[in-house]
Amino acid sequence: MMNCAMNFGVVVGVYYIVKFSLFPLSLHSTMAALLFLGLTLVVPVLVYRLVKRYRNQYCGGQIDFFRAFSFTMLTMGCGSLLAAVAHYAYFAFIDGGAMVGALVQSIEQLKGVDLTVLENASAESIVQFNQYIEFMQHTVDQIRAMSPIDITIGMLSNNVSWSVVLSLPIALVASLRRPEKNYNS
Repeated sequence: MMNCAMNFGVVVGVYYIVKFSLFPLSLHSTMAALLFLGLTLVVPVLVYRLVKRYRNQYCGGQIDFFRAFSFTMLTMGCGSLLAAVAHYAYFAFIDGGAMVGALVQSIEQLKGVDLTVLENASAESIVQFNQYIEFMQHTVDQIRAMSPIDITIGMLSNNVSWSVVLSLPIALVASLRRPEKNYNS
């Protein structure tokens, strides 16, 4: 199981890296952001198909929940580790502060918005908007203080956490499916 999980984890890792390559573009382009989001939503489908392939080719068409959960976690974990290498390379050698710069630019644009000219803007909504801008500024300050390895570990932790969350329903569906006739496809 470990060998298959690592091999399939390479597929997931490459997918994560391709998806992450849209991240810098998504800071400046709505279309890239939508594509990034769409590719993110496809991750459970991709992993389910890999678990299904493992079930059909290596488990005789049936798999119990624990084995499917373990395989899913190992596959996504290996993919996350591979993606972490690309994340580190990007933030250490390529980004050069571009992500923080794009966030600062967005905050500056938000600061330039005059909500008092809107008819439906209440005093409370203006206060909430200003609090949101302060929150975003605080977030940017925290990101600025992080090293590339800090950002990478945070992203790896996030990927592993989502792996646990997504592994549960994927394993459940994979273990409940009836065996298919052709186990070699």
